[in-house]
Amino acid sequence: MKIRTTKYIIKEGFINAYKNKLMSLASLSIITASLIIFGVFFLAAVNLRHNIRTLEEQPEIQVFCYLELDETQINIIEEDIKGNPYVREYKAVSKREAFEKVKTEMFDGKESVLEGLDESIMPVSYIIKLEDSSKSREVVEHYRGLSGVEKVSYPQQAIDFISRITYWIPLISSLLLGILLLVSMLIISNTIKLTVFARRREINIMKYIGATDWFIRWPFIVEGVIIGIVGAVFAFAVVGYGYNALEGRITEDMAKIGVDIIKIVGIKDIAIQIVGIYCLIGVAVGAVGSFISIRKYLQV
Repeated sequence: MKIRTTKYIIKEGFINAYKNKLMSLASLSIITASLIIFGVFFLAAVNLRHNIRTLEEQPEIQVFCYLELDETQINIIEEDIKGNPYVREYKAVSKREAFEKVKTEMFDGKESVLEGLDESIMPVSYIIKLEDSSKSREVVEHYRGLSGVEKVSYPQQAIDFISRITYWIPLISSLLLGILLLVSMLIISNTIKLTVFARRREINIMKYIGATDWFIRWPFIVEGVIIGIVGAVFAFAVVGYGYNALEGRITEDMAKIGVDIIKIVGIKDIAIQIVGIYCLIGVAVGAVGSFISIRKYLQV
């Protein structure tokens, strides 16, 4: 394709989009909304998968001792943990540390509720990290049966629950995206049909003097692609800004309460991936919608 022809096609595409401002805006709005909804589900799935991998690779097991245990009995449990070949590292959580954590996490600003209580109400516990996550069930069962251990906390149920959610989120988002993009495609098709209908005589003349179908078709495809790309840019701006603000807020809140298990994937780490998906979807929807709308007018 010659450079002059390419310039003509691109110019005509922009002119067509501008002439049908109202319908172009409607198409743009639907595509933007579709991609925003898809982006929300996509980011949720990415973060869930990331945290599942973290939990599976570095599972934390917390062993709680009975309240009435004396120091000697607690030391026996600690020696067992220290000598366990599957344990990579462990951290002892004293009664005082546990009490302070409860005050901070659950009763921040409501300390009066705990008036008259002290650390004696909290058990000593141990947070264990394993060398091999595949041994987690074996280790959990061992400490559940160990004398002096009241309970063992392990996030397997949480992992299973998150895994189920992660399975359904892509399916739901794909279904919603499919419906919304179909609507977008129809609106783009109708938008371009208006331009094609207004220029039907011109198209017929171009056909009679030897213009190829693709020469006639390209400006309208460019129009659809422009709408799709602009919609993708708007959607990324909204999703990127909102996600960045939410990421900062969640990270700050997690730091305040001392929770470091949940990790939010930074927008910088997935920005290129999102932009690529958005542009691909936007271009595809715009081009297909345009292609469908002009097909019958080329049958001269």
